[in-house]
Amino acid sequence: MLEEDRAEAVERYRARYRQFGHDPRTLGWNKGRQHVRFAAVLDTIGMQFESVLDVGCGFGDFFGHLSERGWKGSYLGIDICSELLEEGRRQFGPMGARFECVDLSSDSLPETADAAIAIGVFNHRLRGDNRAFIAEMLHAMWNHSKRVVVADFLSDTADRPRPELFHAKPDEILRMALGLSKRVRLEHSYMPFEFLAAIWHDDSFSPDCPVFEAG
Repeated sequence: MLEEDRAEAVERYRARYRQFGHDPRTLGWNKGRQHVRFAAVLDTIGMQFESVLDVGCGFGDFFGHLSERGWKGSYLGIDICSELLEEGRRQFGPMGARFECVDLSSDSLPETADAAIAIGVFNHRLRGDNRAFIAEMLHAMWNHSKRVVVADFLSDTADRPRPELFHAKPDEILRMALGLSKRVRLEHSYMPFEFLAAIWHDDSFSPDCPVFEAG
């Protein structure tokens, strides 16, 4: 991510946080559909993972969603906006969530998790190349995960696209995902103008029966 894009993103979230506090609107979820996105992720990959790396975690609300459903694993949320992370520590730190100020596109991170999740990270149009940024981040998430990568996107099927937002082409994201693994799921059924891609590490199969062994 270009430094100008990083600085712009941090200031955008700081300004919204001052206005809205711990609220989905601070993260740009103005239509109250945050829970739909969280549910779509879990519907796609289930909850049989012991650790999560939440990239661009904001307040760590995904951890809250998991906890409400009885999940007891290890959670690390990373973000570039320190104010959001501090709020996350206040809200979810006592429940065991951890938070670090890390830009995965440029900073080192020594640990991995079963699942690397990015929800809402790729929605804003950058001064730099959005497609290159997505490819870079998917590779970084792949390298910091052991079982699965999940990321969501605004779709170019939107009938009223906004110029400040980046609407990805599902076929382009699918090609990026298939560059990492043969076992990929593209889910475009939970919202009309959004989709997610799930990319599994285990894409093993027998040549005698070309069905993924992981099921």
